Amino acid sequence: MNDPPFMSVPSALAFWIYVDWFDAHGKSSRSARIGPIILICLNILPSKGLKPEDVYVSGIIPGTKEPTSLQLDYLLMPLIKEIKELSQGYHF
Repeated sequence: MNDPPFMSVPSALAFWIYVDWFDAHGKSSRSARIGPIILICLNILPSKGLKPEDVYVSGIIPGTKEPTSLQLDYLLMPLIKEIKELSQGYHF
């Protein structure tokens, strides 16, 4: 395999996929937990700082508790599939 490393391609983008959980109704209620699925572009220079417009909320997972690792894999599958398709390039 003689392909160049992925990040050596000038148009390559790297994203951090982040899922965090919190109580939807504050600390007093554990009846509703939500987990936003967040993508952050790692190509943005750290000196520019992270701004709200640099964060993409891909989805929100509702529920009364956090999903298991296996359930989370299934929830993230459509996003990963889309990222894989986009990694092949988009031709107009």
